[in-house]
Amino acid sequence: MNEKNWMKNTSEVNIWLERDERGDNGKAIELSIMLGNNCGTDDMRSTYWTAIRSIGSTFEDFPKARRGRESALPDNIEASATSVKNAVYTAFAGISNLEMVLAVILPHGRTGGVYADGDAFATHFAKAAYNALTKAHKEGRWDGTMNGEIPAMTPPVVKTTEGGQEEE
Repeated sequence: MNEKNWMKNTSEVNIWLERDERGDNGKAIELSIMLGNNCGTDDMRSTYWTAIRSIGSTFEDFPKARRGRESALPDNIEASATSVKNAVYTAFAGISNLEMVLAVILPHGRTGGVYADGDAFATHFAKAAYNALTKAHKEGRWDGTMNGEIPAMTPPVVKTTEGGQEEE
């Protein structure tokens, strides 16, 4: 496994490890990540990643590695967008009185229903943040610049309705 994919996959696993106590299996995964970080070859990283996936498969909520096309984003933009996505997830997962929030903050109108749990709620908003950043990059409104942990993204232009009156 090349280093770029290793960093992307293990960052998701590290976030997963921080969410709950995973016992001895979590410690084994942490050790495998440390060994993979310190090894020098793609073959060894692949070996450690296989071990991590195997140990993680015993958990229902273990993150799945991304399949399909590689990201079209440059590495630095992808890293910044992923960092923001993870921070947004952590912020929403840590909301106090989550039961009350889940009762009144509902998925998009066409989706209907409620969020299954705090993880689904946090995942929804984390993906929305990531999508907003990738869209901003494609539209030339964000070049990956961060002000600390805050993306220096220009918001989209407010759309006006045609034929309406403008306020002075």
